[in-house]
Order: sequence, then structure tokens, then C-alpha cells
Amino acid sequence: MGTSSPRTAESPFPFQTKFPSKLERFGYKCYFARLGVVSLATVYVPVLAIRCVTRHFLLTYKQWLFENPKKPSTTTKIWGALHYLLSLVSPSLKSCDALLPRQHIPALEQTVERYLSSIRPLHSKLELADIEAMAGEFLAREGRKLQTMTRLYGLFVDNYVTGFWESLATQAFRAARLAFVETQQQLAMDRQTFKPLGAGMICSSHLEKLYATTREPGEKIDFLRRYGLSRYILVLYNGGIYKVHVVDEKDRVYSVEELTDIFIELLARADSTIEGTEGRIAALTTDNRTQWYHNRRRFFEEIPKNAKALNVIESAIFAITLDSNDYGYDSERPELLSHFMRSMLTGNGANRWADKSLNHTVSRNGAFGSTSEHSVADGCELDAVHETFSFIENHVIGYPPLSEQQKREESFDFTDKRGLRFAERIEIEVPDEMAAEIERCYSTHLSVINNLHVASLAFRRWGKDRIKKCGCSPDAFMQMAIQLANYRDQGRFVLTYESASTRFYRNTRTETLRTVGEESCEFVRAMHDEAVDRTKRAEILRRACEAHVSRNRECMVGRGVDRHLFVLYVMAQATGTPSPFLDHCMQQEWLLSTS
Repeated sequence: MGTSSPRTAESPFPFQTKFPSKLERFGYKCYFARLGVVSLATVYVPVLAIRCVTRHFLLTYKQWLFENPKKPSTTTKIWGALHYLLSLVSPSLKSCDALLPRQHIPALEQTVERYLSSIRPLHSKLELADIEAMAGEFLAREGRKLQTMTRLYGLFVDNYVTGFWESLATQAFRAARLAFVETQQQLAMDRQTFKPLGAGMICSSHLEKLYATTREPGEKIDFLRRYGLSRYILVLYNGGIYKVHVVDEKDRVYSVEELTDIFIELLARADSTIEGTEGRIAALTTDNRTQWYHNRRRFFEEIPKNAKALNVIESAIFAITLDSNDYGYDSERPELLSHFMRSMLTGNGANRWADKSLNHTVSRNGAFGSTSEHSVADGCELDAVHETFSFIENHVIGYPPLSEQQKREESFDFTDKRGLRFAERIEIEVPDEMAAEIERCYSTHLSVINNLHVASLAFRRWGKDRIKKCGCSPDAFMQMAIQLANYRDQGRFVLTYESASTRFYRNTRTETLRTVGEESCEFVRAMHDEAVDRTKRAEILRRACEAHVSRNRECMVGRGVDRHLFVLYVMAQATGTPSPFLDHCMQQEWLLSTS
């Protein structure tokens, strides 16, 4: 970050110099509608035929996942050629989303059988007999009714799971680049010029929810509020909460250099440190959601000044925390990396606005990390945003030498405003009762943070290529290693969670990939059996990895277990239908999470 970077690469999407007016935005938002009118009048029949072929073959065909890539079938070869031709068109971000097939609802018997198969290694014969008896009663009685209700519900939504699932450098230089690139990503997603995931084959509908979105607490259930195109970001710094514009009064997008000046000015403010209760207001967002709903209504919505401030906070593009700490990395001191990871995850108890869909953090020496609100998106969306930012900051924008950065900060002219809109502190009135709640939330959240143990290790001796040479999937290899480590530590097998992507279908997110299986348990036992030699152990490991990959692919094509059971459980709760089997399924503890 401190050295000059080459700028030979092009941005993956065109940079915008100005925010669109309402008329301009209406124009490009209506582009596909205008195109549809022209198509209707000219080439309706061939377009309809192409749409049907695309939808029911290109986007629906999944058998390629289960074939040997070196010996594909003729059908897969045709599909591959068609997919290659489509990739030449450079689809826009969500141009294929409406064509993606709906995620099918698995057969009830298949889901129950897969569930029973996944838990067999975890229970005694007596326990398993009781669970199988409950499963039999479920299939014979309430299961049919709940499955019928689920199928009826699925007729009226594009995805039968998602609706239920969602409801439940130096600092200034790097912060400026982060603000600039993220603003450009918001505009690119709005204009549909952001490169779609998987060349349009994967659902991208959740990406834009990362920007200008807030998880608003409700008395019984939270909901997501989206604010469209926003023109400023939220900055939390030394207890203060600030509004930082990314455009001027004429909607011209600030350059990286201008944003750098804005952050230099903020970091240099003598009165920037807000101490005590007033500097811990954000701790309110870490509270129990129902209690936060009541506090939000009482201390923000019912106080006009605070209501206005809350609207500014919640409608920001995203939040940046300017962390006053330095973070480093030393391969001989792994605790430094663990400290950094823990700090990026938790903050200090009062410097994260937890409701915001996207929280970035930039430390004093330029270390950078992020968290996203999980009801909004999953890891792949955050990965896409991070990878794009990393590429643009290093290969498109670049950094001046560290000496120039320091010289610019030291010689910054605070009297030369040049028409820039510098950071505005968001004032919030704090009555005594609100102060007491802030301190309670802060104290409670600190105890949670102190109870969190994070250990991180950067393993650099070898990577995925070496694992592949051994004939194993890198992910499956790591999952087997985790199973072995857990068994050596705990002396037993436990329910283990890993997320699998289901984004081949419309408006989808993830499925639970159940890591523990007969094959993984066989591998762990073989590693503890001195009578099993290295060659046999390697053979058992490959077999366990193949089984894990197969289960992952089953999840990818909608043949998972947990999301289906979850929706059936929701239906049972909504209709007051007793179901001992579903109650049992929902009460199981996941002691290992490996996503």
C-alpha cells in the first residue's frame, strides 16, 4: 500500500463522474422495457423460442456437475458450447436472473431419508430408532399436509425458502479509495454494468442489497429497508458519527484525491474524540432485537432531532469505522493476526452500527476488513465486493509512495476548502434514560466480545494445488481435517455446518451442507487405527472427499435437507400443527460451523 502501484489494468465497470438525475435514472431503468416493446413488435416469436431454450436447457441443465469433466457427455458438450456463446455477450448484472429456474421443492420422503442418513453416525441405535419412529409418524400424518401447503406457497413466490429466511494505506488514503470504489460499485449495480457472478448463470439479486440498506428492528420480526441510490456514507470515528458526502452539490462524484482531503480533514480535527456515553450510541444496535425496537422508537422516532439523525444514518450507502489502532502481521507471531481478525469482527463495542448492511473498518496504518449483515447477503456477495475493491485499488487507481502520502497529510491546507463538503457530525440528543440504556448495551456487548475467542493462522507452506494433485477437493480435504481435529479434541462426532451455494436458482442463497457422514467417520476412525497403513488411509480419505463433493453438488441442485425442513417447520408453526419430528430437527445443536 505504501509503494506506487502500476495502473495498467482497466476497471471491471465504467467509472461514473456524476450521480444520475431522476430522469436519467428512469431512462436506463426503462431500457429493458423499451427493448421489450421493440421485440414484441418485430421478433417476438424467435425471441420467445430462444428464451425457452435458454431457460429450460442452458440454465436448467445441471447434469454436468455430476460428470467427469474430462469425459463429458454429448449433452454436456452442447451445453458447454451454448454457455461459451452466451459468455461472449457480456450479460448485465441481473439480465439472467428472471430466466433462472425456480428452486424445486424436494419430495418429502427424500428429504426425510437424507436427514436420517446424515444423523446415523451421530446417534446410538436406540436414539436412532426413536428418531426414525418420529419420522415415520411425520410422513404418515402431518408431513403430507405441510408439504402440500409448501407446494401451494411455492406457486406464488419465486423461491419457497428466501422470504422466510430473510425475515428471520495510511488511513485517509485507503478510506478515500474505499469510499470511491464502493460508491462506483453502487452506481455500477444500479446501472447493471457490474460484472454478473458466474457469467450470469448464478443469481445476483442479493448483491445490491449491500448498499443503502438497513435491517430495521421490529417488535416480533425485523425487516430490510432499502433506500435506493444514496449520496453519502456513514463514518464512525473516535465516538463521533459523521455524514461524509461522496458527491458535490451538483451530484458530481468526488475524485479519489478529493475524498482523501475530506478524510485527512476529519482525522485532523482536534475535537474529534467523543468520550463517555455520547460516544457509545452505536452500542444500542447490538442489543436484543426486540429491546432495540422499543429503544429505537422511544429514543429516536419520538424525538424529532434524533429521528432525523437516524434517517441519515440508516440511508447511508454503507458505514466506515476509522479505527485508531495499528494492526500488523508477523508469521512468527500468529496472535497479531488473531487480534486483527477479532477486532474486525467485533469492534470495540461501540464503533459499529450493527443494522447497516455493510460495515467497513480501516485502521490507523491502513489495515482493512469488513462485515455484512447476514440477513442481507452471504459470503459470496461480500467476497465479490472485496475482490473488486482490491483489484481496482491496486491495479486501476494505485497509491502514491508512502513518503508522498505523509507529506500530503502534513502539508494539508485546512483553509483551502475548494468547495468540498467536509464531514458533518450527526448530532444526537441523549436524555438520561437513553444514556442508561446505552451503558447497559455497551456493558453487555463488551462481555460478549470478551467471551469470544478467535485464533487465526496464515498457512503458507502449501495450498490447494498440492491438495488437488493428491486427488482431493481442497474444501473436502479441509473438512476432513476439521473432523479429525474435532474428534481428537472432543472424542466424538458432532453436527457440522458448512454452507453450500444454491444460486443456480432464482432468488436463492445457501443450503446447509452436512459434513458428517459414514465416509468421514470411517476416515477419522482409520486415522486412529494403527492397523490401517498410510496407503489405505489415503484411499479412505479420497473416498470421504468424493462423498463430501457429491453431497455438495446435491445441495447445489436443490436436493438439500435443512431449508426444506425449515419451511415445513414454519408452515407447522403458522398453522398450529404439532410435529414432534420437526421440533426435534429444529432443536439440534450445531457445535461446529465451518463456513
